[in-house]
Amino acid sequence: METIACCSFKGGTAKTSTVLHLGAHLAKKGKRVLLVDFDAQANLSTGLGLSADSLDTMVPVLQGEKKIQDVIQHTYIPGLDAIAANVFLDGVEATHPIVNDLYGHERLKKTLSKLDYDFVFIDTPPSLGWLTQSAFFAANYSIICAIPEPYSILALNRLKEYHERIQEHHKLDILGVILSFWDIRGSTNNAYVNAIESAFPDKLFEAKIRRDIMVSRAVLKGEAVYDAYPSSRAAYDYERLGDEFLRRVEAMRCVTA
Repeated sequence: METIACCSFKGGTAKTSTVLHLGAHLAKKGKRVLLVDFDAQANLSTGLGLSADSLDTMVPVLQGEKKIQDVIQHTYIPGLDAIAANVFLDGVEATHPIVNDLYGHERLKKTLSKLDYDFVFIDTPPSLGWLTQSAFFAANYSIICAIPEPYSILALNRLKEYHERIQEHHKLDILGVILSFWDIRGSTNNAYVNAIESAFPDKLFEAKIRRDIMVSRAVLKGEAVYDAYPSSRAAYDYERLGDEFLRRVEAMRCVTA
């Protein structure tokens, strides 16, 4: 089972859309996929048509009150399951009994290790707090989401430092950096690409996700853009990204075999 934490240090980087569409693509390829909404904003849950008011989240699981199997929901896509989120995720590390557990940040890792999927994606909040730390310790790969804007690119160095600190205690391979809201006519494209290559050499995905209003419209339908608007450019871009993702994972497996 491959567990991937999708992260960014800044909001608005299409991180949640990336998780949703990679998961949907892999499920349509016959893979068994679990998406974990680990962000109190619950945008991933909304994008999948799941209720953000559901109490079946990781909160009671982390608190030892429920088993993870009890909070997994099936989505409308065969092979794609999800765990929803709600506002109670915010500050969960300060609740009993996690607050008294010196290894509380490893609870997610231990919980997910009981499952049997091909891929697990964890959608983290746009911060480097306890939830993101827990996701990194639970994952064996990370994906970094960025957009071609100065603040997003500048945040990459913070993420690089954070990864390096995690890697001192836990093996975490960076699978790659994904650029969304891409404009092929952008005059500063080369500068952004060079900045990413400087922070994470050879990690930028070739497939880039162009700006497309159809992604937002698909969210309102609670569907992946493949299903809501299959002829859109976003559907095409995410299809290419999904195929490249599978090739990268396979290449990483060969390196570590």
